[in-house]
Formats: sequence, C-alpha cells, structure tokens
Amino acid sequence: MQTIKKKNIRSQIFSFVLMAMLLPLTACSLFPKEEQVIAPPLVEPAEVNYDVAEVKRGTIEKKLTGTATFKPNSSENLFYQQSGGRLEKVHVAESDVVKKGDSLIEVNSGNLKSDIRQLEIDYKKADLRVQQLEHQKSDEFSIEIAELDKQGLAHRLSQLREQLADSKIVAPMDGIVTFVTDKGIGENIEAFESVVRVADTANLQLIYSAMNTSELEEIEIGMSVNVTIDGETIQGEVAQTPDDIPEDISETDSDLYNRSLLIDVEMESKEVEVGESAEIEIVIAKKEDTLFIPKNGLRTSGARNYVQILVDNTKREIDVATGIISKTEVEIRKGLEEGDEVILK
Repeated sequence: MQTIKKKNIRSQIFSFVLMAMLLPLTACSLFPKEEQVIAPPLVEPAEVNYDVAEVKRGTIEKKLTGTATFKPNSSENLFYQQSGGRLEKVHVAESDVVKKGDSLIEVNSGNLKSDIRQLEIDYKKADLRVQQLEHQKSDEFSIEIAELDKQGLAHRLSQLREQLADSKIVAPMDGIVTFVTDKGIGENIEAFESVVRVADTANLQLIYSAMNTSELEEIEIGMSVNVTIDGETIQGEVAQTPDDIPEDISETDSDLYNRSLLIDVEMESKEVEVGESAEIEIVIAKKEDTLFIPKNGLRTSGARNYVQILVDNTKREIDVATGIISKTEVEIRKGLEEGDEVILK
C-alpha cells in the first residue's frame, strides 16, 4: 500500500516539474514575435550655397546721372513806372514767344493821345508863326518870343509822348513770356508792380532737379558736366547748387531751387530750344587701382562696417574700412584682399 502511495507522489512531482518547464514555452507561443529594430540611416546635412562675389581691383567712380531741361539763363521783370494806371490791354500769355519791341501790356493812358494830337497841331502853328515873322522881317524880339513858344510846345509834346510810351510795356529782348499778371482789365496797377516777365531765349542753361537733396550734397560750383543731346556729348559746368542760390531766385521758387543744379553749357555748335531735355553725368569722385566689392556685399551695424566671407567653405565676418561708395560698388581700403569671396546679401 505504501509503495503505491510513493509512486503516486513521485508521479505528481514529475508532472509538476514538467508543467513548470513547458509553461514558458507555451507563453512565448501566445505573444507575437517582437520586430527587429532597424537603426535610422545617417543623413548628411544639406550643403549651403551662398551668392558670392570676388574682391576686385580696378577703377571706381561715384557719379550723378539724370535728365536735365533747358531753361532761359536770365529773365526780366517788367512793370509800369507810374501809379494809378488801370490795366487796359494784355497782348500775351505765358509761354508766348515775343520779339524785342513787341507790345505786351497797355495801361489806360486817359486823354494822353488826344492831348498829344492837340499839341502837335499847336506846335505846327507855332512853327508857321516863326516862319511868318521871319518872312515879314519882324523885329528880333518878336521872332525870339515866337521861337520860345515853339520850344515850350516841343518840350511839352516830348513829355506827353514819353508818358504814352510808359503806358505800354514792350519786350526788351527776343524771348519767351514766363509770367503774366492775373489782374483783370480795369484793375489798378501800382507803380513798379511786376506785371509780366520775359526770359531771354538766346542764352539757355540746364536745370537738374533731384528727388532727394542728399544727391547734391557733394556737388560744387565749377564741376565738369558731360551733357548728351541726341547722342552728341558736349561739355558743361555746374553754375549753381542749393548752397549758392541768390536770395531773389530762392524766394521765387524755393522748393525747386533747394533741390536743383544749374548747368552752363557750351552751345556753340548745337541749337536747342526751351524745354528740350539732355542727359547729364557728373563724376563726383574717382579712384584707380583700388579694391572694391558690390554694394550689396557691405553690411553695417551702427558705426561698424563689415563683410561676410567664405574661407574653406566656412563663413567668417571681417571688419572693413570703406572709401568711395557709388550706386553699385564700394571701395575697400582695409580688411580684404583681391580675390577674397564676399557673401552678398
């Protein structure tokens, strides 16, 4: 009996051990197999491409270029010399071309014309009276008195004719009308009040007006100007800058002249008209055999001027000293060498 019990106990222990050994294997078969983890591929960083320009050696120029217009070099304000006159006739308008002696404006002369006609008759009678006395061999006193009467009439007639002439304003030169009073017919004209202005078209000069006054800061009187008209280049010279405006001209149109240059031009072989345009070029600064870079390669930070350059495909910052700065290029006086590659902005 005991032998059977021992056999049963051994059998149970064996079964227990067997189950303990099989259980992990069974559990592994119940769960999915783990996937193998694959390491990510190594990605090389993208290559950075810079827009660069080499430092060059050569000539750099700073220029002012633009379009200028021909205008009269001088003009004359015309006025009535006596007060109390009334505007009677206006024969011209602005931009009219006139000849020397042309009547421009007339002021009411009152009875001057009638008085002159009457005096002319009286003078003729006085002249005949002198001839009559001389023919009659009158005494010398009577003839002398008649001569004095005749001279008095001649003097008075001359005065009235001058007054009549003064009632008309005529062109003092060949030119173009640049101003006419806006007063209406019948309105009073004060003495020495400008009523018309005539510009001398025989002498023209160029006027160049800048958008920004800073463009003209380095321009000086006497600078040479290349003037191109219809493909032909002639020489000119700066005659006036915003720093040299006469007071009377500045008051006429201060906004225009404060941003304008006047240029005298040698016109011996070229005929131009008022309003015709020309291209101008003024060399403000020039330097030969110097280093320069494109203007968009220069960087600033406050008072600091610097550039970015490539050295062995590595970006570096270099402080530089600049010289002439044109519209497209910058002179480099210190900090770079010819052939250096500057990164552009």
